[in-house]
This record gives sequence, C-alpha cells and structure tokens, in this order.
Amino acid sequence: MNLILLTVFFLLNTGYLWAEVPAQINPHNYDNKDYCQSCHVVSEMPRLNFDSITTCVKCHPGSISNHPVSRHPILVKVPYKVVVPDWMPLSKEEKIVCFTCHDNHNMSGFRRMLRIELESLCVSCHINK
Repeated sequence: MNLILLTVFFLLNTGYLWAEVPAQINPHNYDNKDYCQSCHVVSEMPRLNFDSITTCVKCHPGSISNHPVSRHPILVKVPYKVVVPDWMPLSKEEKIVCFTCHDNHNMSGFRRMLRIELESLCVSCHINK
C-alpha cells in the first residue's frame, strides 16, 4: 500500500500525469503509406505478406480466441442459407475472414474498424426470411 501511495505522490509531483502523450499512429490509416509494408508486399501492392488471417493476427494475436464474437466461424465457407452482402468481402475461396466485417484501412470510420455500426453488422447476413 505504501508503494502505491509513494508512486502516486511521485507522479503527481513530477507533473508526469499531465504530460502530453503523443497520439498513436494507426498503421491501418490509408493516408499514411509508411506502414503499408506491415501488411503488404510493397513491390506487389495490394498483395498481402501472408494470408488474410495471419496478416491480421500477427499484430492482433488475441483477436481469434478473445474476439467478442469468437464463436463465429472464421475461414469457413458461407452456408447456402446465408446471404452475404457484396460490401462484405469474402476471401478468394469465399470464406469468412477478418476483413469480411472489419474495414482493414479504416475508411468507414466506425468503432473497432467495423464496416458498419455493430448493431447493423450481424443482421446484414443473419436476417430472417
């Protein structure tokens, strides 16, 4: 307990808590080409360095097992009863991947880099007919 109080006292008296923290740079930002090589083979744009899942989880390793919809199938073909809208891309093999729901260049501006608002995302494919 004393160590915690001492730490808080130190931080308050040094002004560290009020120091400006530089904004983090989002490597997904399409406008900043400095980070393209994080995901892409720059000499062969737009080719990815790895398959689409590996490309994502090399920076987001907890996203598969700890994802909010971790029970959702990934890398599986879409069942014939489910209609995926054209704006939700599948892999070349027509499988569900990270960029099916996430806007990999964050152009949409929605939270968590989703293609649309979370409340509307699931029902885009899972609608009762």
